[in-house]
Amino acid sequence: MASESQQHNKGESQPSENTLFPSGRHKRPPPMSYPPTLGYAPPPPHSAYPPPGYYPYARAPPPAYYVNSTVHQQGCQKSSSFLQGILSTIIFLVMFIFTLQLIMLLALRPELPVFHVEDFSVLNFNATMPTFTAIWEAYVSVKNPNTRLKIDFGPIHSHMYYNKDYILASANSPKFSMETKTRNVIHARLSANNTDNSVESRVVDKLAKERSNGAVSFHFRMVFSTSSRSGSWFRSNPRSMEVVCEDIKIAFAGASGDGNIAASADRDCLVLS
Repeated sequence: MASESQQHNKGESQPSENTLFPSGRHKRPPPMSYPPTLGYAPPPPHSAYPPPGYYPYARAPPPAYYVNSTVHQQGCQKSSSFLQGILSTIIFLVMFIFTLQLIMLLALRPELPVFHVEDFSVLNFNATMPTFTAIWEAYVSVKNPNTRLKIDFGPIHSHMYYNKDYILASANSPKFSMETKTRNVIHARLSANNTDNSVESRVVDKLAKERSNGAVSFHFRMVFSTSSRSGSWFRSNPRSMEVVCEDIKIAFAGASGDGNIAASADRDCLVLS
């Protein structure tokens, strides 16, 4: 009896899990937790990225070298300014020289010399194969029409052509100078016996056929360099000039080998520069 009463009292003192509290809910036991370990801090939270300044090798690399951008920009600006100054100076000099030459041309008004055939003759003309001989005597006048410019002529190289394509003879004449508003005569003596200029047989045949008609036309050319000057302050650069006297018709008397320029021949020469 005593044991039954003790069990009854024990059951009354310990409520069951289904005991309801006044709020009408069941009472749940508190969650279980482990007490902190003495002497050790809790581990830090895990991060996917390393902390700042972390380097996985034994020695960290030296700090990066940074160029001062301000000093670099100043150096580039100085170089650019220097190049711009040189370019501006060159442009200024070119414009100055061009303007000065233009002013001088307008003030001096240079004109090309005028050439005219005064006399032209052929001696000992023989177009009988296998030999061809002839001597040309050319007298060409040249006039300087300028009132302020003198003209200097370099050595003159003269050439005699047939049909504008076949060269027959060549010769050289000395250089000379001309004052303003003056006239001079260039004398050139050319011979077909020059060893440097051999005439082809087909050309000789054409000359013989034309000679049988009483007249032959030749083309006379002169090539030289020329420059102009005015006092001691102006002198132009030398330039090449070519003078062409075309269709100089030579009339022969009978069967002789001598002939002179025909009255109807064109005596004016063309100046190419």
